[in-house]
Amino acid sequence: MTLVAGLSVGGLPAFIGDLLVSWRIQSAVDLPTQLEKGVRPGLGTDYAASLTQKLIIVRPYLMLAWAGERADVDRIIRALDSLLPPKASELRDHEAILGILNTCGANTELVALLIWAKAIYPFGVRTRGFELDNRRIYLLGSGASDFFEYLQTHPNVMPNQERADGLVAQAIMLRFAARAIALQWTIGTGLRASWGGGFEVAFPDKDGFRKIGNLMFRAWMIDGDGTYRNSGRSFFLRYYGHDLHLSCFNPGEKTYVIRSPIGEPSEVPEYEEVHPEWTLDVFVVKKNGSFVEFARFQPPHRPVADYVQLEDGSLVGWVMDQEYVEQCVKKALGATDNGNDFDMIRY
Repeated sequence: MTLVAGLSVGGLPAFIGDLLVSWRIQSAVDLPTQLEKGVRPGLGTDYAASLTQKLIIVRPYLMLAWAGERADVDRIIRALDSLLPPKASELRDHEAILGILNTCGANTELVALLIWAKAIYPFGVRTRGFELDNRRIYLLGSGASDFFEYLQTHPNVMPNQERADGLVAQAIMLRFAARAIALQWTIGTGLRASWGGGFEVAFPDKDGFRKIGNLMFRAWMIDGDGTYRNSGRSFFLRYYGHDLHLSCFNPGEKTYVIRSPIGEPSEVPEYEEVHPEWTLDVFVVKKNGSFVEFARFQPPHRPVADYVQLEDGSLVGWVMDQEYVEQCVKKALGATDNGNDFDMIRY
C-alpha cells in the first residue's frame, strides 16, 4: 500500500511518495528504515514486500503519482511512455493521456500532473484534490489519513506565504518525510499501515518536473545535559538518471537501488564526493520529548561543508559540518519551551 500526498501552499505544488509495496505472502524483507531483515505485517493480510517509486516523471511535462496495483500502474506507464513525445510543444492530443489513465483497475488511484501552456493541470482517477485553509491537497493510499492528521495536529507546518520557487511546499513534505523516517526507525510507525521504507519528493520548476536529490537526513537525541547523539539512521538520497540510490548509514552503511520503470539505467561514476542540497535534521529533546526540526536548502553553486563519498553509487563515507549541527542544537534547546518547532534555513 501507499502514502502519497500533494500540496500547494498558494504556489507551485510538491508531492511526496513512500517507497514500500506489499503483497500477501509472508517473506523477509530488507528495509532502509529497519535495522534487521524480517517479516513486516501490514494491513489485513498484506506484508511488506519491496521498494518501488510511486512518483513517476514520465516526461518533464507529465508526472504520475499512484497508489494501488503496481502491475496495473506499470502497464499505464509503458503506454504513456510509448505515446508521449519528448517535448510538450510536440504534444498534439492530451485527451489520449486521459484515455490511458482511465484504463486503470478498480484498486488503483492516480493523480497525473500536466504542464501545458505555462500552467499545471491535475487529472485524478479515483481521487481528487480538496482545499484546506486555502491550500490545495491530494491524498492517496492507506497512509492518507496519517498525512491528513499530521497537517491538522501541526498547523505551524502550513505557513501563510509561499515563495515563488515553491520551496515552502517542498520543505513541508520533507519535514513530514524526516519525521516519518525517524519514527519508523524507532517504533515502526507506518509499517502496520503498509507505508514507509523511505520517501521521494517531486516538484515542478522552469524545466519541468524533477525530484529532490542530494538529500541528507539525520536524526538526533539531545540528552538532559545538552549533549547530543544519533538516535536513528542517517540517510542520503541521490538520483542517477531516474534511478534512486538510497543510502543509510550510522549504524552500518548500505545503499538500496530503487529502479524507475522509465528509461534505461544511467552510468554511475566510480567515485564522487557529493554535497547535499537539502539537509534535514530532526532533534528529539529528551527532557520533554518535543521534536525540533531544521531544513537547510543550499544550491550546488554554494555547497555546504557536509559531503558524502560514493563508490559506484554506494555510500562509503561522509563528512559532517559539526559547527552547523551544534548551532542547531543550541536553537533546539532554546525552542523546547515552545514545544514542537520547525526552522527552514535558506542560503
